Amino acid sequence: MGFVMITDISPYREYVDQFDLTEEQKVELVNAVWVILENYFDQRLGLNQLKLLEKEPQKSIDSEPQASIIEETLGNTG
Repeated sequence: MGFVMITDISPYREYVDQFDLTEEQKVELVNAVWVILENYFDQRLGLNQLKLLEKEPQKSIDSEPQASIIEETLGNTG
């Protein structure tokens, strides 16, 4: 599933012709709206590309020392 750029904006012409834009800007506008809508529906359907690419979260190198510092701090306040 890759990005497909819309080059024929005739179906959307009535919506973009009201703006004072060049033809290139109108094409960019249609494509920007398309990407936003595509991402919205992908997310709603659970097809978010980032989720598909995610692997098991990795611990940062500093995560354990920070946790022990927090525990020590919280333990010393009580």
